[in-house]
Amino acid sequence: MGVGYGRFAPQFLRDDGVRTATTNERAILSALRRGGPKTRAQLSRALDLTEQSITRLIEPLVRRGLVVEDRPVVSGRGKPGAPLRLDARAAHAVGVSVMTDAVAAAIMDLSGAVLARREIRLQDTAPPSAFRKILALAQALENEVGAAPERRLGFGVAVTGYFVGDGAQVNPPPGLDAWALSPLDRLLSDAFAGPVWIENDGAAAAIGEAMIGAGLRYDSLAYLYFSAGFGGGVILNGEPMRGVNGNAGEFASILPSDWFQPNLTQLLRMIQEPGGGPATIAEMLAAFPSDSPAVARWVAAAVPSLNLIVSAISGVLDTQAIVLGGRLPTPLAEALASRLSFTNPERRGTSSPGANDHGLAYSRRRLRHRGGRPAAARRLFLTSAERITPSFCLNMDCVAVDLERLGHKASDFPHGIIFPRSLSLD
Repeated sequence: MGVGYGRFAPQFLRDDGVRTATTNERAILSALRRGGPKTRAQLSRALDLTEQSITRLIEPLVRRGLVVEDRPVVSGRGKPGAPLRLDARAAHAVGVSVMTDAVAAAIMDLSGAVLARREIRLQDTAPPSAFRKILALAQALENEVGAAPERRLGFGVAVTGYFVGDGAQVNPPPGLDAWALSPLDRLLSDAFAGPVWIENDGAAAAIGEAMIGAGLRYDSLAYLYFSAGFGGGVILNGEPMRGVNGNAGEFASILPSDWFQPNLTQLLRMIQEPGGGPATIAEMLAAFPSDSPAVARWVAAAVPSLNLIVSAISGVLDTQAIVLGGRLPTPLAEALASRLSFTNPERRGTSSPGANDHGLAYSRRRLRHRGGRPAAARRLFLTSAERITPSFCLNMDCVAVDLERLGHKASDFPHGIIFPRSLSLD
């Protein structure tokens, strides 16, 4: 999803010179990325297509080097099937997350494996300088893993802020004033000489969560994204909900103007109040003062606001899961989760399903269920941001890029990057 601009290099296009993949070709690539090697028969069952159709669809993907056919494997009676798998090195993408005080980048191959990732300080946010620094970071990561620039599909860029007007104009928080209200898709595409997709960080994180996190278990979830600002994203029935202007999931807007905004800028200010302290959010997170009285005050102030938000999500969206993520440090995530509650009045002795009986899970490397009944309809997940490292997801049907929770399919990935849900020009 997101707002995209730029043209794919000819080597990534089908013979028609227009599309990267058809709908069914993307479905095959997605199935192989999610489920690993599969025979034609297995793909036929998984996608509800005939084996003849699978064979017809596979041939151009093999010819283009996107899919590799391995030797047949004997398993039971009948003719042995030849496993099909993605050629991970056939293409890669660069994911970038632009924050108020840092920029994170990652290289991901066609199979979804993260080849390299790094975060650096962003002291000069002026676009010409910042663009050059981002491109240099991407090229350094490509050199590090031997990823050829000509195999780069494009860049997915997540920017903190909300969309305004047409195209990829974002209204970011202070600290990214130089990026405000500019056609970022066109500017970045020109600077990077290739396709670029822009998404706000909360929505990108939600899409990534749906692909390689809680979304592997739940089709509908809301993602609460904590960073310099506070926002998020929504996944309903497996699909991202962007809204008319691309701002679905701006949960901060739920709060009345005189309510506490539960963002990390507020926490930084509270920690700085006695005088001194970390200068930036990145510095605060690098040595998070979990025992500070300021942290306890922030949690106490944030809980009523977050209770209103999770209750609104429960009542309006009726999701299966609510994920706490972004740059939220582990101690803070745990402190919040232990105090949050849903507003769900009983009627005839019964509450709305799930809202008061939510399981609790904390994600570090694997999602682990703690408490609650296994059949609870609403789950509350925490995604840890102990390591602010970039990540994103890439596939020819790529739906998203999530930055921070990479490396493992259900590990920690808060702030996000977006890559298009479809690389087709259909």
